[in-house]
Amino acid sequence: MQTLTETSTLVEHGFARYDLATEFGIAESDPAFRSLRAEFADLPPDPYATEAGRNRRYARGVFLPWSREFSWIPDTHLDAAGWMNGYYQADHNPEYVGVVRKLPAMTETARNNPIIHDILSFDFAQTRWSQDDAAFPLHVGVHLIKLAVDDPGHEAISSPNELHQDGEPFVFAHLVYRRNMVGGVNVIAPPKYRGKLPADVPAGEALAEFELSEPLESYGVTDEKVSHYVSPIRRGDGPETGERAVVLVDFTPMRQHI
Repeated sequence: MQTLTETSTLVEHGFARYDLATEFGIAESDPAFRSLRAEFADLPPDPYATEAGRNRRYARGVFLPWSREFSWIPDTHLDAAGWMNGYYQADHNPEYVGVVRKLPAMTETARNNPIIHDILSFDFAQTRWSQDDAAFPLHVGVHLIKLAVDDPGHEAISSPNELHQDGEPFVFAHLVYRRNMVGGVNVIAPPKYRGKLPADVPAGEALAEFELSEPLESYGVTDEKVSHYVSPIRRGDGPETGERAVVLVDFTPMRQHI
């Protein structure tokens, strides 16, 4: 079991970058990767941002730190809306303060994809927890998110479109693919710039600026130590839709509350 007494790059610096294709020995031609990529082909629009070019599915699970066992939490059926899962960030996302967003559930095929489970195990191994937190299960959120834009004059926008903190202690982003797009620049900055745009961060104050460009290129953040941002995407010069597809993973302690 990992505790805060054991440092990691992620905890020490507040963020870290990873190459999971090399870590897992996975090529784009692998059946599991092709299956994961196919999940993004018909990803439904984000019901809270249909005009923003954002498409997504979401699932929740429970991770036991002491045994490293993971299991999915059952989805909720909401009549005409179908199978959904609630996602709540309190006031950490200024666009949805106090809102439980009901998001389309991940498919069974995605839940069973071995790459998803490898990602969850890898991400957990980068986290560190206090003795008290490690005594309880961890809630795990898994998001499949695709930004897509057809019109060269439009942008597809992540949420929130500013430097922010998510509220979950650890958050990871894993690129699945990008196609015919420009933008999608990640910026990491100190927490004091939460609510600002990267242009508002004085020269030399940003901690990192980079793009995820290769399949399973990834990064993670320790939420209390940094703020982070990804810029909108635009369609590139090719004729096809501009797309950026990622798997997002977050970990939160499930403490007893009476």
